[in-house]
Amino acid sequence: MKKRITSPPIQENDPVLTPYYKDAFGKTGKDLKSSLHNIIDDHNMLTYSEVWQALKFTDQDPHNQDHVILFYSGKSVEKRANGAEDTNWNREHIWAKSHGNFGTSNGPGTDLHHLRPTDVSINKSRGNLDFDMGGSPNPEAPDNYFDYDSWEPRDSVKGDVARMLFYMAVRYEGDNGEVDLELNNKVRNGSAPFMGRLSVLLAWNKADPVDEFERERNERIHSRYQHNRNPFIDHPEWAEAIWEYKK
Repeated sequence: MKKRITSPPIQENDPVLTPYYKDAFGKTGKDLKSSLHNIIDDHNMLTYSEVWQALKFTDQDPHNQDHVILFYSGKSVEKRANGAEDTNWNREHIWAKSHGNFGTSNGPGTDLHHLRPTDVSINKSRGNLDFDMGGSPNPEAPDNYFDYDSWEPRDSVKGDVARMLFYMAVRYEGDNGEVDLELNNKVRNGSAPFMGRLSVLLAWNKADPVDEFERERNERIHSRYQHNRNPFIDHPEWAEAIWEYKK
């Protein structure tokens, strides 16, 4: 497997993003979480149908513009191979849509910051499992492990998973009639609006730093589609400032 090229976090003197995050600098815990929520809250919302075309651009293979990279398997496949058959790719909700029962509604159900193209059959295997370590290798993508209550993605996207879930827990706070999503340190969260395991996600955020693909994806979502950013891609250290601060 190729070693990923990582990118450093955005610095406070960055001429483009410092104004975007100016209200968040210097804060921790609930104050930081609240500030980031206010920054990323209002954005353009796609329909679930529009997500198909968006993913073909956000997750485009940098070496083949006619392909997308599938999230769990890492395979490069034709963009036009999307659909519902097991041999197709489809739209995977990293924050399982049953965790909070938001379905495919505009907002959490169509938010590109946690939607990724995946093999249909692997998507079915993951189902609505929480994230944790351990289990048996997935037959189609043996770098991923799963058991009855959790899913462990391949090493090169562990941090991506964590940062997507951090984003969802900050963006969706229950205001304006939206679901309130929160992270906890459990698995088997069922239909409750929770995802875990938080301690594992924090470890993954450190072990798998932001890379160029993840950074470019964030830029594409911001500039072309939703016009908001995932703060934890720009500042991965903010995850610990929010959640470890609470211990």
